[in-house]
Amino acid sequence: MGDRAMAEIKTENGSLFVYTHWGGCDLPETAKEAVRAAKPRWDDDSYATRILVDQLTKGGRDQETGYGLLLKPNAEDEYNNDNPSVIIDLVKQELTTIREGKTKVAKFQEV
Repeated sequence: MGDRAMAEIKTENGSLFVYTHWGGCDLPETAKEAVRAAKPRWDDDSYATRILVDQLTKGGRDQETGYGLLLKPNAEDEYNNDNPSVIIDLVKQELTTIREGKTKVAKFQEV
């Protein structure tokens, strides 16, 4: 049970994956909000990644369960066949959402 999904945050040096156990259906909108919050640091991978993770996991602060951080995508994403449903690409400054076989790509400025 749950509402599982995963976001990939791509940087020049690799990716960090953020897994949500309960917020999968909301992840695309949460990712948009996270990208907006990170706008002042879009060109600084370390700060932007920290802000993105903070925003993507804010529903689980101070809780033991609900979210996870992964260095490789090995958590279930029920919306996208175990691949990330959201890709936040700091290199290309693009947000990609993948749902029900449909892919939508938007530049950060459009989010």
